[in-house]
Amino acid sequence: MKDYQRIKQTKYILPRATYFQALWTIRDYNRLKEECEEILHESPSPADGQPKGTGIGDPVAAKAFRREKGLEILKAIDRAKGIIPEEYISGIWKNIQYGEAMPLDASRATYGRWKSRFVFEVAKNLFLI
Repeated sequence: MKDYQRIKQTKYILPRATYFQALWTIRDYNRLKEECEEILHESPSPADGQPKGTGIGDPVAAKAFRREKGLEILKAIDRAKGIIPEEYISGIWKNIQYGEAMPLDASRATYGRWKSRFVFEVAKNLFLI
């Protein structure tokens, strides 16, 4: 499946690199969600036994920062999902995540418009534009 951005009859046009960055961030949603959950259950790395080891000064703060960064990305995607009408969310999500064809319950152009807007809103929420 070829990823392309609609450029005709839309106001949601992004630079090519920004479009793909937003698209792949959306595709990374499930991994990010799992990673944020796993951070809660991680144990600290074992000490190397040296008196002046190279361990992180504050591992809890480092984990909290990593988790917060991931949660901010997840929130940005979820906020963008909130602008899509409910009847189109599933089709657009499956198309981006798994490459499935858009459902036949609405026009292909309708799904294309909402997908463009969704990717644009994600890029805006992530401060890519």
